[in-house]
Amino acid sequence: MKKLSVIKELSIEPCDYNFNGVLDYIDNSKFSKVKTKYSKGNDWTAVSLRGYGEDPLDILKPNVLKSGVDQHSKLQNTTLMDELGFGVIKKVLSKIPAEFERVRLMKIKANSKIGKHSDKIDKDFGLEDGDIVRFHVPIRTNDQVKFYLWENKERLTNYLKVGHFYYVDVRAPHAVTNDSDVDRIHLVVDVYVNSNIRELLGIPTFW
Repeated sequence: MKKLSVIKELSIEPCDYNFNGVLDYIDNSKFSKVKTKYSKGNDWTAVSLRGYGEDPLDILKPNVLKSGVDQHSKLQNTTLMDELGFGVIKKVLSKIPAEFERVRLMKIKANSKIGKHSDKIDKDFGLEDGDIVRFHVPIRTNDQVKFYLWENKERLTNYLKVGHFYYVDVRAPHAVTNDSDVDRIHLVVDVYVNSNIRELLGIPTFW
């Protein structure tokens, strides 16, 4: 298996869309707390656009972290996906040449942080057909938000740009600090791997 860097900007044309409608909705909507010991209170929250239930507050998947999600639940778009103003999110998603598992908007509150951790609980992550990789598309961020990843024990500091597409190997240790006065919002897309995705990642189709 070819070794990938833990983060890679993808060769998908960046989006210069107006996200104000989505951000207005987000800033006035309830989010679900991400249950983890690596953040405090409601510093890290999310809503689901596609997941294992139609409720946007159902952000988990079956058989992960004692989620309580019925293992027979079907993958589906939530009611939020069709909200007025979310057409721009569909335009972003249309640039990714694959089918999706979960799609979430994830928020890190202003002046907060997520501690160093690894997402090793998802056994579906990989690079074979049908496996899952995770893409991040920043919707609102700035140069005071730092996304740290560790590769071979070296800490890499990343400043992700609004509208750009990034592959992130969240099995590697990572952390985030938001030292700004605004909430950071990322569109986080779990993508089913196919030959198009491997090409975006720079992996030969014959590997």
